[in-house]
Amino acid sequence: MLSSPFAIVAAVTAAEAVTVVIDAGHGGADGGVTGATTGAKESDLNLAMAKVLGEYLESAGFRVVYTRKNADDLCGGGAFDKRKDMYRRADIIARAEPAAVVSLHMNSFPSSSRRGAQVFFSRASEESAAFAAVVQERLNDVFNYPDAGRRFSALAAEKFLLEQSAAPSVIVECGFLSNAADEKNLTSPEYRAEFAYEIFRAVAVFLSSDRV
Repeated sequence: MLSSPFAIVAAVTAAEAVTVVIDAGHGGADGGVTGATTGAKESDLNLAMAKVLGEYLESAGFRVVYTRKNADDLCGGGAFDKRKDMYRRADIIARAEPAAVVSLHMNSFPSSSRRGAQVFFSRASEESAAFAAVVQERLNDVFNYPDAGRRFSALAAEKFLLEQSAAPSVIVECGFLSNAADEKNLTSPEYRAEFAYEIFRAVAVFLSSDRV
Protein backbone atom coordinates (compact mmCIF):
# COMPACT_ATOMS: atom_id res chain seq x y z
CA MET A 1 0.00 0.00 0.00
CA LEU A 2 1.30 3.46 -0.86
CA SER A 3 2.24 5.80 1.94
CA SER A 4 0.14 8.92 2.28
CA PRO A 5 1.48 11.98 0.48
CA PHE A 6 1.06 13.81 3.76
CA ALA A 7 3.89 11.72 5.22
CA ILE A 8 6.38 14.11 3.66
CA VAL A 9 4.32 17.26 3.23
CA ALA A 10 5.74 18.66 6.47
CA ALA A 11 9.08 18.97 4.68
CA VAL A 12 7.66 21.27 2.02
CA THR A 13 8.07 25.00 2.54
CA ALA A 14 4.83 26.93 2.03
CA ALA A 15 3.48 24.25 -0.31
CA GLU A 16 0.15 26.05 -0.67
CA ALA A 17 1.93 28.86 -2.53
CA VAL A 18 4.02 26.65 -4.80
CA THR A 19 2.95 25.98 -8.38
CA VAL A 20 4.03 22.93 -10.34
CA VAL A 21 3.31 22.57 -14.05
CA ILE A 22 2.68 19.03 -15.29
CA ASP A 23 2.99 18.48 -19.01
CA ALA A 24 1.50 15.30 -20.45
CA GLY A 25 3.50 14.88 -23.64
CA HIS A 26 1.84 14.52 -27.06
CA GLY A 27 -1.94 14.35 -27.51
CA GLY A 28 -4.56 14.38 -30.25
CA ALA A 29 -3.19 13.33 -33.63
CA ASP A 30 0.26 13.17 -32.05
CA GLY A 31 0.02 9.89 -30.19
CA GLY A 32 3.75 9.48 -29.60
CA VAL A 33 5.17 5.97 -29.49
CA THR A 34 3.03 2.87 -29.02
CA GLY A 35 3.32 -0.24 -26.89
CA ALA A 36 4.92 -3.14 -28.75
CA THR A 37 2.47 -5.65 -27.28
CA THR A 38 -0.65 -3.72 -26.32
CA GLY A 39 -0.53 -0.91 -28.87
CA ALA A 40 -1.15 1.53 -26.01
CA LYS A 41 -0.55 5.13 -27.07
CA GLU A 42 2.11 7.12 -25.29
CA SER A 43 -0.15 10.19 -25.24
CA ASP A 44 -2.81 8.31 -23.26
CA LEU A 45 -0.32 6.90 -20.77
CA ASN A 46 1.33 10.29 -20.31
CA LEU A 47 -2.04 11.82 -19.48
CA ALA A 48 -2.94 9.04 -17.06
CA MET A 49 0.38 9.48 -15.25
CA ALA A 50 -0.01 13.26 -15.21
CA LYS A 51 -3.41 13.06 -13.55
CA VAL A 52 -2.17 10.79 -10.77
CA LEU A 53 0.90 12.94 -10.16
CA GLY A 54 -1.31 16.00 -10.04
CA GLU A 55 -3.59 14.38 -7.48
CA TYR A 56 -0.65 13.67 -5.19
CA LEU A 57 0.65 17.21 -5.49
CA GLU A 58 -2.76 18.79 -4.94
CA SER A 59 -3.36 16.55 -1.90
CA ALA A 60 -0.16 17.95 -0.42
CA GLY A 61 -1.25 21.55 -0.99
CA PHE A 62 0.55 22.40 -4.21
CA ARG A 63 -1.12 24.37 -6.97
CA VAL A 64 -1.04 22.25 -10.12
CA VAL A 65 -1.29 23.57 -13.66
CA TYR A 66 -1.69 21.06 -16.49
CA THR A 67 -0.71 21.79 -20.08
CA ARG A 68 -3.46 19.41 -21.17
CA LYS A 69 -6.27 17.74 -19.24
CA ASN A 70 -7.77 15.49 -21.92
CA ALA A 71 -6.78 13.40 -24.94
CA ASP A 72 -6.71 16.38 -27.30
CA ASP A 73 -3.68 18.27 -28.53
CA LEU A 74 -3.35 22.00 -27.86
CA CYS A 75 -3.92 23.25 -31.39
CA GLY A 76 -7.51 24.29 -30.75
CA GLY A 77 -9.06 22.17 -33.48
CA GLY A 78 -8.27 21.71 -37.14
CA ALA A 79 -5.17 20.08 -38.55
CA PHE A 80 -2.47 19.15 -36.08
CA ASP A 81 0.44 21.57 -35.98
CA LYS A 82 3.33 20.44 -33.76
CA ARG A 83 4.81 23.94 -33.61
CA LYS A 84 1.50 25.48 -32.51
CA ASP A 85 0.99 22.73 -29.95
CA MET A 86 4.43 23.25 -28.42
CA TYR A 87 4.12 27.04 -28.33
CA ARG A 88 0.78 26.70 -26.54
CA ARG A 89 2.46 24.52 -23.91
CA ALA A 90 5.19 27.12 -23.56
CA ASP A 91 2.58 29.84 -23.04
CA ILE A 92 0.83 27.85 -20.31
CA ILE A 93 4.14 27.32 -18.53
CA ALA A 94 5.09 30.98 -18.74
CA ARG A 95 1.73 32.18 -17.45
CA ALA A 96 1.79 29.74 -14.52
CA GLU A 97 5.07 31.16 -13.14
CA PRO A 98 5.87 27.74 -11.65
CA ALA A 99 8.41 26.64 -9.09
CA ALA A 100 9.00 23.48 -11.15
CA VAL A 101 7.97 21.87 -14.43
CA VAL A 102 7.61 18.13 -15.02
CA SER A 103 7.00 16.85 -18.55
CA LEU A 104 5.98 13.19 -18.78
CA HIS A 105 6.83 10.91 -21.69
CA MET A 106 7.29 7.25 -22.60
CA ASN A 107 10.33 6.00 -24.49
CA SER A 108 10.99 3.56 -27.33
CA PHE A 109 14.11 1.94 -28.77
CA PRO A 110 14.85 -0.44 -31.67
CA SER A 111 16.21 -3.04 -29.25
CA SER A 112 13.48 -4.44 -27.02
CA SER A 113 16.02 -5.12 -24.25
CA ARG A 114 16.36 -1.42 -23.38
CA ARG A 115 14.28 -0.48 -20.35
CA GLY A 116 14.09 1.89 -17.39
CA ALA A 117 13.18 5.49 -16.48
CA GLN A 118 15.44 8.38 -17.37
CA VAL A 119 15.31 12.11 -16.61
CA PHE A 120 16.46 14.96 -18.87
CA PHE A 121 17.26 18.60 -18.17
CA SER A 122 18.56 21.70 -19.92
CA ARG A 123 22.33 22.11 -19.88
CA ALA A 124 21.77 25.85 -19.44
CA SER A 125 20.12 25.48 -16.03
CA GLU A 126 22.03 24.35 -12.94
CA GLU A 127 18.76 24.26 -11.01
CA SER A 128 17.21 21.94 -13.58
CA ALA A 129 20.25 19.67 -13.39
CA ALA A 130 19.90 19.52 -9.60
CA PHE A 131 16.16 18.84 -9.89
CA ALA A 132 16.76 16.10 -12.46
CA ALA A 133 19.35 14.46 -10.22
CA VAL A 134 16.86 14.26 -7.33
CA VAL A 135 14.15 12.74 -9.53
CA GLN A 136 16.56 10.33 -11.21
CA GLU A 137 17.98 9.11 -7.92
CA ARG A 138 14.48 8.36 -6.63
CA LEU A 139 13.50 6.46 -9.78
CA ASN A 140 16.80 4.56 -9.73
CA ASP A 141 16.32 3.48 -6.12
CA VAL A 142 12.70 2.39 -6.45
CA PHE A 143 12.42 1.15 -10.04
CA ASN A 144 15.53 1.05 -12.21
CA TYR A 145 17.88 -0.83 -9.95
CA PRO A 146 15.34 -3.28 -8.44
CA ASP A 147 13.68 -4.01 -11.80
CA ALA A 148 16.52 -3.77 -14.31
CA GLY A 149 19.64 -3.99 -12.17
CA ARG A 150 21.05 -0.66 -13.33
CA ARG A 151 21.08 3.03 -12.54
CA PHE A 152 20.74 5.88 -15.02
CA SER A 153 22.31 9.31 -14.78
CA ALA A 154 20.15 12.33 -15.53
CA LEU A 155 21.14 13.68 -18.95
CA ALA A 156 21.31 17.12 -20.54
CA ALA A 157 19.14 17.50 -23.62
CA GLU A 158 18.23 20.25 -26.06
CA LYS A 159 14.45 20.14 -25.82
CA PHE A 160 12.16 23.09 -26.50
CA LEU A 161 9.99 22.58 -23.44
CA LEU A 162 12.94 22.61 -21.06
CA GLU A 163 13.78 26.16 -22.14
CA GLN A 164 10.40 27.75 -21.46
CA SER A 165 10.78 28.76 -17.82
CA ALA A 166 13.45 29.96 -15.45
CA ALA A 167 12.03 27.37 -13.06
CA PRO A 168 13.74 23.97 -12.71
CA SER A 169 12.32 21.81 -15.49
CA VAL A 170 12.67 18.13 -16.32
CA ILE A 171 11.42 15.61 -18.84
CA VAL A 172 10.77 12.19 -17.33
CA GLU A 173 10.85 9.29 -19.79
CA CYS A 174 8.93 6.86 -17.60
CA GLY A 175 10.03 3.69 -19.37
CA PHE A 176 10.27 1.96 -22.74
CA LEU A 177 7.05 0.90 -24.45
CA SER A 178 9.28 -1.17 -26.75
CA ASN A 179 10.22 -3.35 -23.76
CA ALA A 180 7.62 -5.93 -22.67
CA ALA A 181 8.31 -5.59 -18.94
CA ASP A 182 8.20 -1.78 -18.98
CA GLU A 183 5.11 -1.82 -21.17
CA LYS A 184 3.33 -4.17 -18.77
CA ASN A 185 4.18 -1.88 -15.87
CA LEU A 186 3.27 1.37 -17.56
CA THR A 187 -0.11 0.09 -18.71
CA SER A 188 -0.93 -0.90 -15.11
CA PRO A 189 -2.83 1.75 -13.07
CA GLU A 190 -1.26 0.39 -9.88
CA TYR A 191 2.27 0.78 -11.23
CA ARG A 192 1.52 4.26 -12.55
CA ALA A 193 0.28 5.25 -9.09
CA GLU A 194 3.53 4.02 -7.53
CA PHE A 195 5.64 5.72 -10.18
CA ALA A 196 3.79 9.03 -9.91
CA TYR A 197 4.13 8.90 -6.15
CA GLU A 198 7.91 8.66 -6.40
CA ILE A 199 8.02 11.63 -8.75
CA PHE A 200 5.85 13.49 -6.26
CA ARG A 201 8.24 12.62 -3.44
CA ALA A 202 11.17 13.89 -5.47
CA VAL A 203 9.37 17.15 -6.31
CA ALA A 204 8.45 17.68 -2.67
CA VAL A 205 11.99 17.01 -1.45
CA PHE A 206 13.49 19.32 -4.05
CA LEU A 207 11.05 22.17 -3.37
CA SER A 208 11.44 21.81 0.39
CA SER A 209 14.98 23.15 0.14
CA ASP A 210 16.00 26.81 0.17
CA ARG A 211 15.50 26.93 -3.59
CA VAL A 212 11.83 27.95 -3.04
